[in-house]
Formats: sequence, structure tokens, C-alpha cells
Amino acid sequence: VYVRDLIVHFEGVRAIRDTETPKGLRLFCFALINTTPILLAPYWNHFCKQEHNAAWEATWYGCQSSYFICVAYVLIIFTLYRVQMELEDPFDGEGDDDIKWESWRSNLDQLGNYGENGPERRYCMSRLVDRAT
Repeated sequence: VYVRDLIVHFEGVRAIRDTETPKGLRLFCFALINTTPILLAPYWNHFCKQEHNAAWEATWYGCQSSYFICVAYVLIIFTLYRVQMELEDPFDGEGDDDIKWESWRSNLDQLGNYGENGPERRYCMSRLVDRAT
């Protein structure tokens, strides 16, 4: 039962490791972030014109609400894009939420120093360290 559970969970972790965001979806998200503010600028401008119909001719830069909508939209979309990129590979060791393999490896290496052959192994390792210095 233990080996079966180990294999099932190993395959689950391997599926996470092997699954990537498709390049087409990644390119679409990148294009969406960069082109949507430009494409939606006339809509936001029209929204501002409806909001301040009387004073529209006096201002060349529009109203503050259109700028706020644009900045909020870009920040939300860019944040979602960064979350997608951070969650893509949990095994690369670059993000805060990634799996730290080095600490696991050092702990597993230390486990070999204890147990049935532990004293012999510690003695051999100390002799190797003494020869190196």
C-alpha cells in the first residue's frame, strides 16, 4: 500500500513538473497586456466624454477617471500575468513559493550518516576531510 501511494504521488508531482502553459496562451496574454490599453483608449475616452459632456471641449487630456481605469486595468492584468509565470514551474527554485531541493538533498545526505553504518561512514568522511586539508 505504501509503495502504491508513493508511486501515485510521485506521478502527480511529475505531472505538475511536466505541465507548462502553452506558448500560444503565453503569447496571447503578453499581447493582451500590451495592446488592450491602446485598443481600449477610445472607449475610455468615450466613457469620459459621456461623464463630462459639457466640459469636454475645454480639456485635451480627458478626465481623471479614464486614466484611473486604464492604470487599474493594466495593473490587474499584469499582476495576473506575473502570477501565471510564477506558478508555472514550482521546481526552478527562483520564486518564494518554489520547492527548495537543496535543503532536501542536504537532509537526505545527513540521514546516511546515522543508522547501521553511520559510525563507519562518519569516520571515513572525517578522514577524507583531514586528507583534503
